[in-house]
Amino acid sequence: MKKLLIFVLSALSMMAYAQTEIKRVAILETVDKAGDVNYGVKTLLRQSITFAITRTAGYEGYNRVDMAQIMGEHNFQRTGYVSDEQIKKLGQMTGAAFVLIAEAANYDPTHIVILANLVNVESGRIVNSSIPIVAPTAPEGMSKSCADLAKMLLSINDNSHSTTTSINYQSDNSSYSYTPQLTTNQDFTETAWGINMKMIWVEGGDFLMGCTSDQGNGKTDEQNVRRITVDGFFIGMLEVTQSQWEKVAGTSIYQQKSKAGSNTYGIGPDYPMYCVSWDEAMEFCRMLSNKTGRTYTLPTEAQWEYAARGGNKNEGAKYAGSNMIDAVAWYDSNSANTAHIVGSKRANALGIYDMSGNVWEWCKDWYADSYVSYDTNNPVGPSSGSSRVCRGGSWYSIDSNCRVASRNYYSPNYLNGALGFRVVCLP
Repeated sequence: MKKLLIFVLSALSMMAYAQTEIKRVAILETVDKAGDVNYGVKTLLRQSITFAITRTAGYEGYNRVDMAQIMGEHNFQRTGYVSDEQIKKLGQMTGAAFVLIAEAANYDPTHIVILANLVNVESGRIVNSSIPIVAPTAPEGMSKSCADLAKMLLSINDNSHSTTTSINYQSDNSSYSYTPQLTTNQDFTETAWGINMKMIWVEGGDFLMGCTSDQGNGKTDEQNVRRITVDGFFIGMLEVTQSQWEKVAGTSIYQQKSKAGSNTYGIGPDYPMYCVSWDEAMEFCRMLSNKTGRTYTLPTEAQWEYAARGGNKNEGAKYAGSNMIDAVAWYDSNSANTAHIVGSKRANALGIYDMSGNVWEWCKDWYADSYVSYDTNNPVGPSSGSSRVCRGGSWYSIDSNCRVASRNYYSPNYLNGALGFRVVCLP
């Protein structure tokens, strides 16, 4: 099992407009939260990165030991996923131009996995990210892997000083105000942290929620069919991906699967994020809301089913986009027991993907075994409970659990390898 360790690197002092532009990069000591990583591997990793950065044209590796003390004195998070104001403060304190945030995990007895992000200290925005690198712990292999990492992250075209989006820092928690404002009836792409999350506008309307005739027999908790009205909202075209999760929440799929005690079921930036609890998914939404000034949250169960059925373009289909499950869903009969890259099946009538299959998706509501008959106008479910709703089925599910009316539920702190989420944004 992979054990996680996290280390943070920060870049120093850009000598602007000089013909030979030298950016000093300070490499902090590797932080080992698990407390069981070999000291020699940590030292080798730090020295290899220092050497690799120094060998990169225009950069100088710099591993001042007391940088760790500076970070500690000012209460910087050791994960490196600090607030924008903290990143800016670090730049003021040290003359840093960038913060290079890297994470490593034990892969097997002779290898580690390294991932990293490069953050501009002035804007607080990620300007480059690495793919996962599996690095040998032997010196020669470690040196080559760190050279690849340095090349990947430092060969950048940093346009953060001239972004096309107007950004204003509004408070100490560095919420952003984006212009222009959201326009209903018009899809948009969320660009905070560079996540590029496509949001689909869902026109409000009404629909029959529950086990309608197109759903077959259904389960007991779907039987109380009633007509529901929902106001318009935006919903993610895709399930939240591993890349998007890491940029916002700051943990990797390896860390999440370790917390869940799970295996990994598809790894890569465009795979759905899984091993995420309801609590963590809501925290992701909170962070995104604070960053953007918009209101992000999990979909209510009614919003989720309305969108899955196609909204006001309701197709009357059993699954999200078709009566033929293989056209729209990764499920137990075609998934080869793993998640798949998001958006690789057919979309539904609204252009939304994977609402049937791939990973279960958390909803905001507490679960009850029957719908409340009179709760029909923008219902939000029970006021309390012990479990939260999830919808849509997964790569592990049988076909009937991928129907648009099918319901499931878990404790809000539960994580597993087939459970993820997508977000909604309220206008």
